[in-house]
Amino acid sequence: MFKTKDFMLMDVVDIRGKKIGFINDIIIDFKKGDVKGFVVSSYSFFQKTLCVLKEDIVSFNKSMIVSRVLKDKLFTFSKIKGMDIINCSGNILGMAEDILFHEFTFKIQGLVVSTGFIKNLLVGKKILLVNSFIIGEQSILYYSAKSKVEFISVPHKLFAEENQNEKTI
Repeated sequence: MFKTKDFMLMDVVDIRGKKIGFINDIIIDFKKGDVKGFVVSSYSFFQKTLCVLKEDIVSFNKSMIVSRVLKDKLFTFSKIKGMDIINCSGNILGMAEDILFHEFTFKIQGLVVSTGFIKNLLVGKKILLVNSFIIGEQSILYYSAKSKVEFISVPHKLFAEENQNEKTI
Protein backbone atom coordinates (compact mmCIF):
# COMPACT_ATOMS: atom_id res chain seq x y z
CA MET A 1 0.00 0.00 0.00
CA PHE A 2 1.35 3.41 -1.01
CA LYS A 3 0.56 6.91 0.19
CA THR A 4 0.88 10.17 -1.66
CA LYS A 5 3.85 11.03 0.54
CA ASP A 6 5.79 8.02 -0.78
CA PHE A 7 6.11 9.70 -4.19
CA MET A 8 6.58 13.36 -3.29
CA LEU A 9 9.87 14.84 -4.52
CA MET A 10 10.82 11.58 -6.32
CA ASP A 11 13.04 12.29 -9.34
CA VAL A 12 11.56 11.55 -12.76
CA VAL A 13 13.88 10.39 -15.54
CA ASP A 14 13.08 9.53 -19.17
CA ILE A 15 14.15 6.20 -20.72
CA ARG A 16 17.29 7.85 -22.16
CA GLY A 17 18.44 8.85 -18.66
CA LYS A 18 17.64 12.57 -18.87
CA LYS A 19 16.28 14.09 -15.66
CA ILE A 20 12.87 15.61 -16.30
CA GLY A 21 11.89 16.88 -12.87
CA PHE A 22 10.39 15.73 -9.59
CA ILE A 23 6.92 14.63 -8.49
CA ASN A 24 4.92 17.24 -6.62
CA ASP A 25 1.32 15.93 -6.86
CA ILE A 26 -0.82 12.94 -7.78
CA ILE A 27 -3.46 12.81 -10.53
CA ILE A 28 -6.63 11.11 -9.27
CA ASP A 29 -9.98 9.96 -10.60
CA PHE A 30 -12.38 9.47 -7.68
CA LYS A 31 -15.21 8.29 -9.95
CA LYS A 32 -13.18 5.26 -11.00
CA GLY A 33 -11.18 5.13 -7.76
CA ASP A 34 -7.82 5.33 -9.54
CA VAL A 35 -4.54 7.14 -9.30
CA LYS A 36 -4.11 8.15 -12.96
CA GLY A 37 -0.56 9.43 -12.73
CA PHE A 38 1.69 12.11 -11.31
CA VAL A 39 2.34 15.82 -11.74
CA VAL A 40 6.00 16.59 -12.36
CA SER A 41 7.67 19.93 -11.72
CA SER A 42 10.18 20.31 -14.51
CA TYR A 43 13.86 21.12 -14.00
CA SER A 44 13.69 23.07 -17.26
CA PHE A 45 13.12 26.80 -16.89
CA PHE A 46 10.80 26.89 -19.91
CA GLN A 47 8.44 24.06 -18.85
CA LYS A 48 6.61 24.50 -15.57
CA THR A 49 4.61 21.32 -14.96
CA LEU A 50 4.20 18.05 -16.80
CA CYS A 51 2.06 14.96 -16.27
CA VAL A 52 3.06 11.31 -16.27
CA LEU A 53 0.27 8.77 -16.65
CA LYS A 54 0.63 5.41 -14.90
CA GLU A 55 0.73 3.53 -18.22
CA ASP A 56 3.84 5.55 -19.19
CA ILE A 57 5.77 4.52 -16.06
CA VAL A 58 8.51 2.01 -16.88
CA SER A 59 9.68 1.53 -13.27
CA PHE A 60 10.05 3.34 -9.97
CA ASN A 61 12.07 2.92 -6.81
CA LYS A 62 14.16 5.87 -5.64
CA SER A 63 13.42 7.56 -8.95
CA MET A 64 10.74 7.05 -11.59
CA ILE A 65 11.63 6.10 -15.16
CA VAL A 66 9.01 7.11 -17.74
CA SER A 67 8.55 6.59 -21.47
CA ARG A 68 6.73 9.91 -22.09
CA VAL A 69 5.28 12.99 -20.40
CA LEU A 70 2.23 15.12 -21.20
CA LYS A 71 1.41 18.81 -20.78
CA ASP A 72 -2.24 18.22 -19.80
CA LYS A 73 -3.86 19.63 -16.67
CA LEU A 74 -5.84 16.99 -14.78
CA PHE A 75 -7.60 16.71 -11.39
CA THR A 76 -5.00 16.41 -8.63
CA PHE A 77 -4.98 15.48 -4.96
CA SER A 78 -3.80 18.96 -3.94
CA LYS A 79 -7.26 20.27 -4.90
CA ILE A 80 -8.90 18.24 -2.12
CA LYS A 81 -6.07 18.07 0.41
CA GLY A 82 -7.09 19.99 3.50
CA MET A 83 -10.82 19.91 2.66
CA ASP A 84 -13.18 19.25 5.55
CA ILE A 85 -14.85 15.86 5.53
CA ILE A 86 -18.39 16.02 6.86
CA ASN A 87 -20.97 13.33 7.56
CA CYS A 88 -24.68 13.38 6.67
CA SER A 89 -25.48 15.09 9.99
CA GLY A 90 -23.17 17.98 9.14
CA ASN A 91 -20.49 17.03 11.68
CA ILE A 92 -16.87 17.54 10.65
CA LEU A 93 -14.95 14.25 10.81
CA GLY A 94 -11.59 15.81 9.98
CA MET A 95 -9.53 17.01 7.02
CA ALA A 96 -8.29 15.07 3.99
CA GLU A 97 -4.59 14.47 4.51
CA ASP A 98 -3.47 11.64 2.22
CA ILE A 99 -4.61 8.87 -0.11
CA LEU A 100 -3.84 5.17 0.22
CA PHE A 101 -3.59 3.24 -3.03
CA HIS A 102 -2.62 -0.26 -4.14
CA GLU A 103 1.00 -0.65 -5.19
CA PHE A 104 0.33 -2.61 -8.41
CA THR A 105 -3.13 -1.57 -9.63
CA PHE A 106 -2.97 2.04 -8.36
CA LYS A 107 -6.59 1.65 -7.17
CA ILE A 108 -7.44 4.09 -4.40
CA GLN A 109 -8.19 2.15 -1.20
CA GLY A 110 -8.90 4.91 1.28
CA LEU A 111 -8.51 8.46 2.44
CA VAL A 112 -6.39 9.33 5.48
CA VAL A 113 -8.25 11.83 7.66
CA SER A 114 -6.52 14.07 10.17
CA THR A 115 -8.70 14.82 13.18
CA GLY A 116 -6.46 17.47 14.71
CA PHE A 117 -2.92 17.47 16.11
CA ILE A 118 -3.75 16.46 19.71
CA LYS A 119 -6.40 13.92 18.72
CA ASN A 120 -4.02 12.43 16.11
CA LEU A 121 -1.48 11.85 18.88
CA LEU A 122 -3.96 10.40 21.36
CA VAL A 123 -6.32 8.41 19.14
CA GLY A 124 -4.64 8.25 15.73
CA LYS A 125 -5.75 9.22 12.26
CA LYS A 126 -8.81 7.73 10.60
CA ILE A 127 -8.82 5.87 7.32
CA LEU A 128 -12.11 6.08 5.46
CA LEU A 129 -12.96 3.88 2.50
CA VAL A 130 -13.09 5.77 -0.76
CA ASN A 131 -16.37 4.38 -2.15
CA SER A 132 -18.38 6.39 0.41
CA PHE A 133 -17.42 9.93 -0.66
CA ILE A 134 -18.90 12.74 -2.69
CA ILE A 135 -16.44 15.54 -3.45
CA GLY A 136 -17.94 19.01 -3.38
CA GLU A 137 -16.41 22.37 -4.12
CA GLN A 138 -15.76 23.24 -0.47
CA SER A 139 -15.98 19.94 1.41
CA ILE A 140 -16.18 16.18 1.05
CA LEU A 141 -19.35 14.34 2.11
CA TYR A 142 -18.83 10.97 3.78
CA TYR A 143 -22.17 9.18 3.54
CA SER A 144 -21.38 5.66 4.76
CA ALA A 145 -23.47 4.22 7.57
CA LYS A 146 -21.74 3.45 10.86
CA SER A 147 -19.71 0.35 10.21
CA LYS A 148 -18.70 -2.37 12.62
CA VAL A 149 -15.23 -2.18 11.12
CA GLU A 150 -13.10 0.73 12.28
CA PHE A 151 -9.58 1.36 11.09
CA ILE A 152 -7.16 2.52 13.78
CA SER A 153 -3.46 2.98 14.15
CA VAL A 154 -1.88 -0.04 15.89
CA PRO A 155 0.57 1.95 18.08
CA HIS A 156 -2.34 3.95 19.47
CA LYS A 157 -4.26 0.75 20.23
CA LEU A 158 -1.25 -0.65 22.09
CA PHE A 159 -0.93 2.59 24.05
CA ALA A 160 -4.61 2.39 24.99
CA GLU A 161 -4.25 -1.27 26.03
CA GLU A 162 -1.21 -0.41 28.22
CA ASN A 163 -3.21 2.29 29.99
CA GLN A 164 -6.09 -0.16 30.51
CA ASN A 165 -3.70 -2.80 31.95
CA GLU A 166 -2.15 -0.24 34.34
CA LYS A 167 -5.60 0.67 35.66
CA THR A 168 -6.45 -2.97 36.39
CA ILE A 169 -3.20 -3.65 38.26
